[in-house]
Amino acid sequence: MKNLFKLVLLLGLHITYARQQNDTVDTWRAKFASLSNVVYQSENVNWIGIRKVSKQHGDSIFVVNTKNHGKTVYRIMNSQLSFLNEEAVLGKQGQKVLFLNLITAKTSDFDNVMDVYALQDQNRFAILSNDHTLRLYDLSGKQLSEIANVDNKFNLVATDSKNTIYLSKQLDGKCEIVATTGTRQSVIYKTANKIRRMSLTESGKHLCVVETNQDKDQDRLTILEAGKYGKKVLELDIPKNAVAKLTTIHNGGSYLISARVESEPQKDALVEVWYGNDPYVNQHFKMFTGQHFWIWQPKDNKLQNIPVPENFDVRSINNDRYFLTYLPRLGHNFLTSEPKLNGAQIYDLKLNSHMDLGDVKLVKRIGKEWPELLNNPIYCSYDGRWFVASHDGIKWTLYQANGNKVTTIEKSGLEQPVFSSKSDHIYFESSDGLWDFDLKIKKLTALGIGTGKTAKIKNYTLKIDGFTAISYLPTDRLLVEVNDQDENAISYQLFGGGKVLQLIPATKNRIYKLMYDPSMTSFCTVEENFNIPPALYSYHEPNKKTLLFDGNVKDSGAKRIKQEIYRYVAAGKNLSGILYYPTNFDPKKKYPMIVRIYDMQRHLSNSYLSPNKTFPDGFQLRTLLERGYFVYLPDTMVGEEGPGLSALECVHNALDAALKNPFIDHKKIGLCGQSYGGYKTDFIATHSKRFAAYISGAGISDIINNFYSYSYEWNKPLYFIYNTVYQMGTNPANDKERYLENNPILSVERVNAPMLLWTSKKDRTVIPSQTMEFYIGLRRYKKDVVALFYHGGNHSFPDGTPEQIDLGKKVLDWWDYFLKDKKDVPWINKQMKKDAL
Repeated sequence: MKNLFKLVLLLGLHITYARQQNDTVDTWRAKFASLSNVVYQSENVNWIGIRKVSKQHGDSIFVVNTKNHGKTVYRIMNSQLSFLNEEAVLGKQGQKVLFLNLITAKTSDFDNVMDVYALQDQNRFAILSNDHTLRLYDLSGKQLSEIANVDNKFNLVATDSKNTIYLSKQLDGKCEIVATTGTRQSVIYKTANKIRRMSLTESGKHLCVVETNQDKDQDRLTILEAGKYGKKVLELDIPKNAVAKLTTIHNGGSYLISARVESEPQKDALVEVWYGNDPYVNQHFKMFTGQHFWIWQPKDNKLQNIPVPENFDVRSINNDRYFLTYLPRLGHNFLTSEPKLNGAQIYDLKLNSHMDLGDVKLVKRIGKEWPELLNNPIYCSYDGRWFVASHDGIKWTLYQANGNKVTTIEKSGLEQPVFSSKSDHIYFESSDGLWDFDLKIKKLTALGIGTGKTAKIKNYTLKIDGFTAISYLPTDRLLVEVNDQDENAISYQLFGGGKVLQLIPATKNRIYKLMYDPSMTSFCTVEENFNIPPALYSYHEPNKKTLLFDGNVKDSGAKRIKQEIYRYVAAGKNLSGILYYPTNFDPKKKYPMIVRIYDMQRHLSNSYLSPNKTFPDGFQLRTLLERGYFVYLPDTMVGEEGPGLSALECVHNALDAALKNPFIDHKKIGLCGQSYGGYKTDFIATHSKRFAAYISGAGISDIINNFYSYSYEWNKPLYFIYNTVYQMGTNPANDKERYLENNPILSVERVNAPMLLWTSKKDRTVIPSQTMEFYIGLRRYKKDVVALFYHGGNHSFPDGTPEQIDLGKKVLDWWDYFLKDKKDVPWINKQMKKDAL
């Protein structure tokens, strides 16, 4: 009895101690606030709103005056902001709205709000309330007018955000559309039909109204001129329940009108039938039936049908005579994430003829760990005379709008194309500076901006229409971001008239938000570094930085963090690893080290190490430093051997580089990763003897099983990730040996250090059976393993959720147990002490 009492007492003391330890970490983390990446700006950047995140005091928004060096700052509730010119701001959170006059500091609060609208040119705003009433106010907060009985569905109110709000309401059994500016309102349209949808065209020149009549087998598309009179300019019968869309051509000079009926697959209560030749495979919600296309020219009120074969699609290339046509998903078998544009044609409406383009591919972005792709295969000029496309995913080909090939630009590595404002040049982003293709002389030239570095254009406009996009500069100047990936340094330059002006000199700070006025004369940034919390700065003069607002964030401990960059070669590439020292580093001691892997991580070297940063899940970098660990973030790449063997080479070579540091305990090193990093951790655990413990989260443990799996998260087979993320570029049938050699589960018996596995039972990105399979394999061969299968969460656990809190504590326990010999952890001892159960 006495011994039992001692056991209960000791167990109680341990639980109390463990809770104190966890409470201490949570309490310490809660003391730290930080500015977030949620940032809003007024049009001329006179005012900037930025969110401050605080566990102790709650999140809030600070609105900062950039013109008086941040001397005027307003604190308001955490909300989504909309600025009214440079004079006021609206903040919406749920059904609450706050109005703040930035000149007088007067505020007004509104409850039970459905939506809020700003009328910039009128200096007014409107509140749509749950009582179906729209109330309009001036910038003093004075109510000007109200309109009752408004249909408060999201698609039955439209605004140009400048002068007018259009709304639908019921009156005497009829629907009417009212246009209001705040002081004036007028009924611009009445109909006995039900209004199903209402929207403004992109140009803001026309209001589109979709009406439905239950007694007819067709709906009606009615187009009105925008404004207080709302002249009806077109009526068009469209299929019942069709999705109508107007794509703007030449700023509203013409419109491509489409009407598509979404497919409704028949569901059998008994069985689902999946066909091997079905290009949709459970994505039938993306299918359309009864498609119709027209070109409408408002000036002459000319409507012309575009005849295409059944099931063919039509997309704009910003030309009212020539259009892209294609059969969706032709030849699609999910080898790519999204369908390729195969069998593309340019249709000539005037001649009723087609010009074959053939198969068009997405161009690859280079310089990444896996080859990301641009979002659109065809990019068009603003004047509609030109477009570029690629047939090999490497080089661009220039075409006239009629589909005639002009030339292939014989250079690889050219990425995002951007046409100049006059459509006489094409600028290309690349990882070797900025390039200029002169459309008059058909010559490609390096501009000498960012040579040897990644150059991106920040001020271009992109208007997407399916497979096509208009990509152009709104001005004759380019704002260019230059990123030195080797040094993780960034700068900004302005190019125009053949001259280059440096705006922001190269800095190793992370600039995660750049804001500027339309004339590009005033610039503001949000900057941080690994040992510097985020803060708001202004560059109202080139190269001259002024601190505007730091949120009074205090983190004196961050200044003590030491970082080193180690270089090594692996998978045929020059790579880097980021090593962080323990916060209270003592050169007389040796320390354990935790290695975290995913892919390329060099860009993380200037990310602020907030104690509250818990992504990737469970990896609390700052907390680990405070608890006396080195933390190492090495790059990993995929070479010819495959993702697993390449990761093994990268990590071993990264260790060889870092372990030249005499303060790291070689026998106390842990490895961890989540998702793609979880796969690499699983693989390395089956091939390495250099780690004392592992943590693997939501990783693929059996790539052959996964290759032949179907994802209900993405509604498609998973073949495509082995052409992108895992870079196998083949299939198991044609490359069995390489798939077998890179498959963790086939060597699970070789794991020689304890593993903590975790996942969510609701994860649909990497299904939990992948974690279960590895757990079962480790268990079969009597390896030390603990698997955590959380009932909640998904592929990741948001900060503050029960899953994230529990995982974070268990991760710290695991590292302390195996790397610091703190053996008083009952949940781990149940595995490690053979008599614990």
